[in-house]
Amino acid sequence: MEEKITGKYNCGEHISLDLIPIEETELALIEFSNGSLALSKCIRVMWMHGLKTYSANPGNKSTFTIGHIVMEKGEDVFSYLSEEFLNDERIRIDIVDGRQEIKFIGTIPEKEGAMLFLTKEIQKWNRKDNSNLLEKKIGEPFPTEWIRKLKSYTSNPESTYWGEKVYIKRK
Repeated sequence: MEEKITGKYNCGEHISLDLIPIEETELALIEFSNGSLALSKCIRVMWMHGLKTYSANPGNKSTFTIGHIVMEKGEDVFSYLSEEFLNDERIRIDIVDGRQEIKFIGTIPEKEGAMLFLTKEIQKWNRKDNSNLLEKKIGEPFPTEWIRKLKSYTSNPESTYWGEKVYIKRK
């Protein structure tokens, strides 16, 4: 059985990036990403570019789940997303309670790949005129075949590792 990393920053309460001391950024990244190296890298790049996240979850409750990144209100990450990113069937975007949300579905390697794809989009730091594509994409559900996989997937306990470091405890 897997357990979520908890600690000073991943304690169930939303903590503003402004309240995290610079010397504790790495600790916060480890806790927020719950051991996902790709999600940790993605959040780090967002923070380096001044984009504040509200919450993030790699979706590691099994090997096939949905992960997400939610931005603070007023943050605009959508304008940095390319048509190629927005057309990726593993990725969905939405606006929840005034916050932009990016969701990733798939196996751990598929989600990690999508998170690294997002990281590259942010690193380009190039706003795009994608408003027409965004209008069609916001709130669009995942394709039926992905939802079927999600509902029927049997987790393999040996494939729940996120990368070089393992933060998952087993009983």
